[in-house]
Amino acid sequence: MSSAITRLRWPLVLAAGLTLGACSTEVPTAAATSWTGSSSAGTPPMQVPPISTGMATPTSDYRDGDYAATGWYGGLPSSIDVELTLDDGVVSEVTVTPNATDPTSLDLQRRFAAAVPGVVVGRPIDGLEVGKLAGSSGTPQGFNDALEQIRREAAGLPATSANTAG
Repeated sequence: MSSAITRLRWPLVLAAGLTLGACSTEVPTAAATSWTGSSSAGTPPMQVPPISTGMATPTSDYRDGDYAATGWYGGLPSSIDVELTLDDGVVSEVTVTPNATDPTSLDLQRRFAAAVPGVVVGRPIDGLEVGKLAGSSGTPQGFNDALEQIRREAAGLPATSANTAG
């Protein structure tokens, strides 16, 4: 019985030591890569990784406003219409309108159109790119084509398509 109590005590002592080791009067900042505060338990300083949101900082290189473009993709060719609103370089609203006539392609475009707002709204347009989404690997190519046209227009450049309709 005493060996069972001894086995239970060590994890508790270790857990208490780790908890106390994390206590300090210093607070790491978001830009800190490590924390060198002292600890009352004599444990080494705790390492704190930099905090990252995974999102770029909005840029003022893009004019606010409503934009529209047709994105082309595939060999048929296929297309989707994209309407997008920018606020301070961030996508605040997006609508995708499917143009497919083939039932399978139309289904894929509709599923993509329903899913894409949850992926792009609230994200900076700079560097934004969508990969396979809602089972569709082709439609995102058309979306990214339209996105590039919109980026160029919002930056005051000619909005040329990387893909062609023919």
